[in-house]
Amino acid sequence: MGFVREHLGLTLDNCEKIPDMTRVAIYRYARIQEQIVRNDCVGALLFSPMNVRYATETLYAPITNMHSPTRSVFVPNSGSAILYDLATPGLDSLPDFIGELRDAPVTAYFIAGDSYKDQSRRWAKEIADLVRSHGDGCRRIAIDISEPEFIVTLHSEGLEIVNAERIVERAAAIKSDDELLCIVTSISVAERGLTKIREHLQAGITEQALWAHLPYENAIHGGGWFEYAILASGERTNPWGRECSGKTIKAGELVSVDTGMIGPFGYGADISRTFHCKPTAPSPEQKRLYQTAIENLSFNIELIRAGMSFREFAKKSWNVPQEFWVRRYNSVAHGVGMGNEWPHIPFAMDWENEDKREGIFEENMVMAIESCIGREDGSECVKLEEMVIVTKGKCQLLSTFPFEEDLLT
Repeated sequence: MGFVREHLGLTLDNCEKIPDMTRVAIYRYARIQEQIVRNDCVGALLFSPMNVRYATETLYAPITNMHSPTRSVFVPNSGSAILYDLATPGLDSLPDFIGELRDAPVTAYFIAGDSYKDQSRRWAKEIADLVRSHGDGCRRIAIDISEPEFIVTLHSEGLEIVNAERIVERAAAIKSDDELLCIVTSISVAERGLTKIREHLQAGITEQALWAHLPYENAIHGGGWFEYAILASGERTNPWGRECSGKTIKAGELVSVDTGMIGPFGYGADISRTFHCKPTAPSPEQKRLYQTAIENLSFNIELIRAGMSFREFAKKSWNVPQEFWVRRYNSVAHGVGMGNEWPHIPFAMDWENEDKREGIFEENMVMAIESCIGREDGSECVKLEEMVIVTKGKCQLLSTFPFEEDLLT
């Protein structure tokens, strides 16, 4: 992370440099309009709170809006956006590229009740009018998530619907320097949480109580939500992926955590570390698993380059030994931004002949490099994960949390 932090004027223990969020918003809006044009759409109607934030830098009750959206945005292929909102707070100031604020005709059943069909028809006519006014004959619009009735009524208005996720994901893949600063800030907060987890790890503490140090650090630094609450110990690390429980951690067990958090400024920190609960010494098998995971991680970090195709990276990536194949992670690497993002790169053996995941690494993509090492008949797994930024030459580490000396020696 040295290169990146120096480039951004940031030190490891001092993240007081504030990103210019106005500049971030302008950059992202231009990126999304570029993708709308590239995909031959009149515009994009976005409901997902992450996508709305990407396009507008506005956020309100994101978890609620994932299942009962009350805020959405229409981004045209050129010109100003229209933000739809149901009189929620937090709209004192809006970016200049939002030209109009309209009341949202909410179609979610929780709010609309049995009037949801009428609301859908009314709103579909309004959106169809917008498409006609911006489309110059084109009737193609991108949408991410919506009530089924709304989609049906848009079709009845003669609109062609395409998936907006591709548009947003491709736009979000290339980060600006301000976005990198947001990500580094989130990583620094996550690493504070990992430090607290390491300091408080002792026999007798529960997984839930230990994990709580991570959301606490995120909350006091203005962070957001968590994609999951994964911290597991001992036999609960194998297979990997269990969320934390009330299990009491025992001396001698491995404890693994995946941060999976949305930190300050809305950007993710996706780092994994594995610790050993003292005072007993790690077993030879625990050390072997850990050191193998380090080898896996280091090899793939050294491999990745701007200009390399995703398929080539998968083919050339570290060869997982047969004994660890069943318990491997579900990808070699994936993108990170305002959460886990495209691309998701599976192992070479998991690619299909007609796989549509083709693409190349580009400069300023942020990637999470994954490693999960454990035997199917073993008692524990080691989970490690680093975040990197793709550059012309060797990629640069964004995460810097140290590895465990007692597991390396």
